[in-house]
Amino acid sequence: MKRLLLAGAAVMALSSASFAADLGYAPEPVPVDIWSGFFVGIQGGYAFKDLDVSVDDDAVDSVEADDFIGGLYYGRNWQSGNLVFGLDSSVNYLGLEEDGVTADLIDVEANFLGLSRLKVGYAFDNVLLFVAGGLATTWLDVEDPATGEDDDSFAFGFTVGAGAEMMFAEHWSARIEYAYFNIEDDDTELPDGPVDVEIDGHIVRAGVAYHF
Repeated sequence: MKRLLLAGAAVMALSSASFAADLGYAPEPVPVDIWSGFFVGIQGGYAFKDLDVSVDDDAVDSVEADDFIGGLYYGRNWQSGNLVFGLDSSVNYLGLEEDGVTADLIDVEANFLGLSRLKVGYAFDNVLLFVAGGLATTWLDVEDPATGEDDDSFAFGFTVGAGAEMMFAEHWSARIEYAYFNIEDDDTELPDGPVDVEIDGHIVRAGVAYHF
């Protein structure tokens, strides 16, 4: 009797699924969670950077500095259905070194860029489209070459961006993305007066990561 009841239930379930499919109401398959977990990767690309400097609120001197950018990225993803949420951070070599800015009064150096971001994405199986935004930071060194006086400290700003990532093998993904950052600092004091520094840039980069 028990076997007959189980067989009847199975037949009814199959019949219901077939009937729903005929009417166009077949349930969609549940997305497989392949994005949740920790990851770490390497990346490289190009940064289009602008440096604006003024001393004692005088005229702003602007310098363009385009160069290679590279480093590590790491974080954690959580997948719920097709939605993916994450923490995505990176440490990058920025390589900004400009001498003689503002009529040879100021040297500016910012060799690293840190981006700490919240990420939201939509997964199409093994492809993830995402947007991200958060905090940008650098170690800023500002020097008066005439006196040798310098002031260095962390400077902070913001970053936003978007990208696409693909899981091409078990535990491995590749991605390409665009990011914009803006960092401002007006706390530097040198003998010629207070120095205002603003660094912003557009980054295009690609990377490969291992997922744990």
